[in-house]
Formats: sequence, C-alpha cells, structure tokens
Amino acid sequence: MHAAILNANLAPGGKTAHLAETMAGLLGEVGHEARVFSLSEWDLPACDGSTCYQNEKTIALTGELVKAEAIVLIAPVYNYDLNAAAKNLIELTGSSWKGKAIGLVCTAGAQKSYLSPLAFMNSLGTDYRCLVSPRYVYVSRADFNPDNTLPSDGDIRRRLAFLAKELPVLAEAAAKIAAMER
Repeated sequence: MHAAILNANLAPGGKTAHLAETMAGLLGEVGHEARVFSLSEWDLPACDGSTCYQNEKTIALTGELVKAEAIVLIAPVYNYDLNAAAKNLIELTGSSWKGKAIGLVCTAGAQKSYLSPLAFMNSLGTDYRCLVSPRYVYVSRADFNPDNTLPSDGDIRRRLAFLAKELPVLAEAAAKIAAMER
C-alpha cells in the first residue's frame, strides 16, 4: 500500500512534523510505502472555488494524492475544530480523496477538543465516500516529551502503530467497494 501523510500545520517542524515522520516510520515497519507532505512547504492558495484549481501547486498535490491508496491527515486543533489549512486542503484536493482509506491524527493543547474531528470525518465519509478510521489518534501537549517527541513506549505510539496496521485493511476494502461500483 502507498500512503500519503499530510501534515496540515503551516508552521514548519514541531509536534505535527514529528507525528508525520513517526507515522511514516510505522507504516514502513509493517511493509508499506509512505510519503510525508508538509503543507508549510506547498504554499497552496486559498480556495476560491474557481482559479485555485488551476494553481500549479494544487494540481501537483492533487496528482500526488491520486496515487495514494490511503491518506493520513495530521492536523492541529484550534478553537474546537481542525485548522483552516486542513479544511482548505480538502476544498482544493477533495477529488483525489474519493473512496480512499483515511486515518486522522490531531494535536491539541488539551483534551477538551477530543470530539472536534467528528464533523471533519463525517464530511470525508459523506462527500468523498472515504473509509475513515473511527480510531483517530488525538494527541495533547501532555502526551509529548519535553523535546516534542513521543515516548517510545507510550499509548500514543501504540495507537499510531495500530492505525498503521488498520489502514491497509481499510485500503483493501475501499478498493473492493470501488470495484463493485464499476
């Protein structure tokens, strides 16, 4: 399986970048190919419903996502919702998400926003017929070591490892469903 890992944090580095690299490593450990895309490096336009789709970066990233069998979105939570960059990403590249297996990893300051990914997950399932893992991984500031890395034996790493094993199962199911629709 080939997975695209999308880091939706517009600030380079940090916790979401560490989570993206960790997820890529865990997918590699179970025999799958993963590529990390950091939105901080893509300079995507704001979705205007028109000219944004002719933007060369939008076209390039959409092309990369089309190749993926699964997508892992890693996004910060601000004000009880995924950040605006994650929403903009879906608006720009949504056609390439259709019918794919999706894993979601969220970072937040505290546990109070735990349910914030649900509306985003519903949108992916309804609008793009994605198979979204209900076992999203929610990571708060307290889950990280002082150097912004994850403990090697902690619960978050265990849950990320489970997601790395679950995504290929979802991707296979998504491929079977797509074949039934033809």
